[in-house]
Amino acid sequence: MEFLWMIVSLLGVLGLMFLTFFGLRMLNRRISTTGGRLRVIDRATLGRDSMMLVVSVCGKLMLVGVSSQRVEKLADLEVTEEEYVETAFSNTQKGVLPFSDILSSFMGKKKEKDDESF
Repeated sequence: MEFLWMIVSLLGVLGLMFLTFFGLRMLNRRISTTGGRLRVIDRATLGRDSMMLVVSVCGKLMLVGVSSQRVEKLADLEVTEEEYVETAFSNTQKGVLPFSDILSSFMGKKKEKDDESF
């Protein structure tokens, strides 16, 4: 009788754990950042613990560098989110990596601006 009671208790605890797991999983689906004002549009991994992100904040695009020690805004991009996505989609159709292509074009423009200041 004690053995049966122990098995029923164990099954009850396991059932409670599964209910908690699935309940939290459904709660996380409802709470998402996709409807928020901050979205990661594109990313490129630079190393084991560093990457560059194109982030949309209230419709404005920024280039952000992320490493294990810090997060730093590198540049404000002068294109809209729609233009960026359209360019990325058209470059993907051509077989070009969109992030590296767009990044190099912006860095080239930034470099030209820096060269003009000297």
